[in-house]
Amino acid sequence: MASVGDTRVVQTLDGSEVSTLRWINERAVLRHLYEDDRAHSVAEIASACALSRPTVEGALVQLLQDGWVLETAPQASGKGAGRPAKRYTFADTVKVLLGVDLGPHGATCVAATLRGERLATVRTGECDLSDGMEALNAVVRVIQQVLSEVGRNEHDVLALTVGLPAIVEVDGRIALTVVVPRWQSFDLPRRIKERYSYAQVMFENDAKLATVAEHTWGAATGTRNMVNVLVGHRVAAGMIVDGRLARGIHGAAGEIGAFPAARWASAHRRWRSTGTSTPPHETLSDRGTEDKSGPNELQVFADDLAQGIAALCLVLDPEVVVIGGGIAQLGDRLIRPLSDSVAAITLFPVEMRVSDLGQSAVALGGIAHSRNHVAATVLEIDQR
Repeated sequence: MASVGDTRVVQTLDGSEVSTLRWINERAVLRHLYEDDRAHSVAEIASACALSRPTVEGALVQLLQDGWVLETAPQASGKGAGRPAKRYTFADTVKVLLGVDLGPHGATCVAATLRGERLATVRTGECDLSDGMEALNAVVRVIQQVLSEVGRNEHDVLALTVGLPAIVEVDGRIALTVVVPRWQSFDLPRRIKERYSYAQVMFENDAKLATVAEHTWGAATGTRNMVNVLVGHRVAAGMIVDGRLARGIHGAAGEIGAFPAARWASAHRRWRSTGTSTPPHETLSDRGTEDKSGPNELQVFADDLAQGIAALCLVLDPEVVVIGGGIAQLGDRLIRPLSDSVAAITLFPVEMRVSDLGQSAVALGGIAHSRNHVAATVLEIDQR
């Protein structure tokens, strides 16, 4: 007991404070194992997390019980007698994450571990999914197929993110779409949530998910400010601002295509007026770029794309612009005229890169979104 006049303070933690401290220590151990895919001994974890060995051992007991950590086969030390130290790793395959790219012409589904490592990809062929029920059935089919491919069942799905060709509210509702209006009247997101009620189900605009994928794994990794332009049957864009996806109050950030002067909508209409209904990348892939009779088709299309890209560059001043979607297969054939057209109407030149994520960009963005959501809300560890 402290004597009268003793300035020392004796403090006893109550039950809630002890519980909070225990939770903080568990999250520190879990975060370390989540971020490093090697197996670690108790001593290694204690050193990395600046915790005592008994504290780490106590945290591991709870994490093992919760199923987030696995005990691996101990490694022989090679130093003679003595029992090898137990080692622990994050249970990244205990559940699976799914990312779905759902459009009016087909669906793609990617399955991944809880760290986001891709396990399998399944896509439908070209088909008409403009009807809400057809779209729902397509989602169910690709999910069943990808889970079968990785030997899992539906209840192994922890989180699912679906990319839609629509402006999506933060709660997942379709706020606006001119591409698939019947999905909105059908209330497709609600029906998908009901079908997979045991999982965390989320929705986002497809171009925004492709942007997240490019920033996480693709051509814009490591940047703080970037623009991603997705060009296929339509043109759409997403932006990363100060390292985060820009959504805006309605989820409509980056929807420069709605501005007529951007010429994105008219670019496709003008292309179709030439007598072809196929997207530009499919028509141009086998053609040369020279056309002595006047401006070639690719240059005209690049000029149209440049208007909206330049507007986004003037607003954001990005480090890089990534060109994705089907048009990316044209590579430098598109990048050269597009860079010139954008440079002519902006203040500073911007580096343009071609996406190498291919047709899986949106679904991979769904995986990144699912992974980040699980880390923040289920595992409750911050993504530093």
